[in-house]
Amino acid sequence: MRTVACKNKAKQKPVPQIKMYEELTWQEVDAAIKSGAAIMLPVGATEQHGEHLPLGTDNFQGIEITKRAAARLAKDGISLLLGPIIGFGLKPFEIETPKEYPGTVSVSSGTLKALMEDVCSELIRMGFRLIYLLRCHAESDVIIQLVAKELTEKTTAQVISLNYLVFIRQYYNEILRTKRKEGHGGEPETCRMLAAVPHLVHMDRARAYYPKESKEEKIECDALPYVGGAIGRYRPPGAMFADQKGGITGDPRLATAEAGEKMLALITEWIAKIVRRDMEVSLQRAKSKKY
Repeated sequence: MRTVACKNKAKQKPVPQIKMYEELTWQEVDAAIKSGAAIMLPVGATEQHGEHLPLGTDNFQGIEITKRAAARLAKDGISLLLGPIIGFGLKPFEIETPKEYPGTVSVSSGTLKALMEDVCSELIRMGFRLIYLLRCHAESDVIIQLVAKELTEKTTAQVISLNYLVFIRQYYNEILRTKRKEGHGGEPETCRMLAAVPHLVHMDRARAYYPKESKEEKIECDALPYVGGAIGRYRPPGAMFADQKGGITGDPRLATAEAGEKMLALITEWIAKIVRRDMEVSLQRAKSKKY
C-alpha cells in the first residue's frame, strides 16, 4: 500500500509569496527570465460544478497547485512563475455533463488552440524556454497536448503538458471515503477545493448524484483518455443521466479539507520532481553548447 503522508524537514525556509502573473511588474518578469525561470499556465474553464462549487473551480485548483509547486521549488532555489490563466475551455463532455446549466462559458477547439498558441508564443518571444501547460479542465486535454507538441517542434522552447488527474487517481482508494466512481464536482474535486479555497465551497448545498450504471459486461480500460482510459466515448447511453439534477457525478458530502490537503501535497511533490528534472536537463544542454 502506498503511503500518502508527507515528510516534513526539521528546518524549512520561509514559504515565499507567489504572485499572480497580473500582479508582477515588467522588471520582475525580466528578472525571472534572466534567471532561467520556468513558467506554468493553468488551463482551466468557466463551467458549472454543481450547486456547491463555483464556476471557476478548475481555475482555482490550477492556481493553487501552481502556487504550491512554485513555493516548494523555491526552497530548492528553483524559480517557477505562475503564468497567465487560460480561463476558458472546451464544451463539457456529454458523458459527464449531458445537460446545460447557466454559467458555463465554452470556446471552440480552434479558439482555444489559437489563444494558447498566441499566449505561449508571447512568453517564448520574451525569453521563457521552459513552459508548462497544467491541464485543469478535462475537455481541453487534447488541445493542450497538441499545442505543447507543435510549439516545441517549431520553437527553441520546451513546452510540456501536465495532467495531474491521471497521477492523483492512483491514490483515491487510500485518501477518499467513497467506494463508488466519482466524477465532475464529486468528492475528489470538492476535497481539493476545500483545501484550496474553502470560502467558495458551499457544503450545505452539496448533494449526491450517481448516473445509472450499465448492466452490460464491463470492458477493460473503458474510460476516457484524459483519465488514463483507452476508449473515447463521448455520448452517454440512453437513460444514463435521465434523472440528473445539480450537474455533478458523485457524493461531495463526503469531502474533507484534510483529504484535499493530502491530494494537493502529492500533486505538488509530483510537479516539483518534474520541474527539477527538466531544469537539470536544460542546464546540461546549455553547458554542452558552450563546449
